[in-house]
Amino acid sequence: MITTTQRDAGLSLLLACLFLALCFGAAESTAGTPLFSLSPPGGGPADMAESLRQDLHLTFFTIWAALLLAAPALALLPSINRSRQAWRWWRISWSASLVVFAVHFYWAVVIIFDNDWSRILNTPRVTVPRLDTVFAVWWVIDVCLAWTWQTRAYWMLCQRWALHLLAFVLFFVGAAREGELPISRVLGWTMAVLVFIGLLSRLFRRNSGAFRP
Repeated sequence: MITTTQRDAGLSLLLACLFLALCFGAAESTAGTPLFSLSPPGGGPADMAESLRQDLHLTFFTIWAALLLAAPALALLPSINRSRQAWRWWRISWSASLVVFAVHFYWAVVIIFDNDWSRILNTPRVTVPRLDTVFAVWWVIDVCLAWTWQTRAYWMLCQRWALHLLAFVLFFVGAAREGELPISRVLGWTMAVLVFIGLLSRLFRRNSGAFRP
């Protein structure tokens, strides 16, 4: 008998795979189109070879996909201790986003920068590489806790809100403020609107009862 947790895990993985398939397909179909600059932000000589254009496109598409999947989770966070459905869809979208982000992280570090951390730490393409790495590890830990230890302890609530705040800031700054294309800025502001709506929704339902996830 398949449990609800198993179904949700399968749905989360399915969502991640679907978005990844779209990302890989988009990267392949745009490989001959100069969507993103081979030069770093601010100009200067190209720091990416033309042969890496498809891989460069994939890093952008996967971070967009991770943002799209994370946006519902960020919006649902204020309600996860009050609604069983909010908890369920938060965990599904938050986990699916992590899988896509992990592919993005791998592609950026290993494929684009050839695992050369001296380049990663000194390129204007990556604003806060150390913080990004801490964020990635923290995200993995939080998702593991969400699937294995469903507690409403105060420390869990605090770390989860802190992580989601960091995720919002990193995604918003990377997309809405530093996005190379208009669609990136649109995605960033759309995420911000969804999060604002989630907060308003929670405030309007502040007297509803809690539940055990």
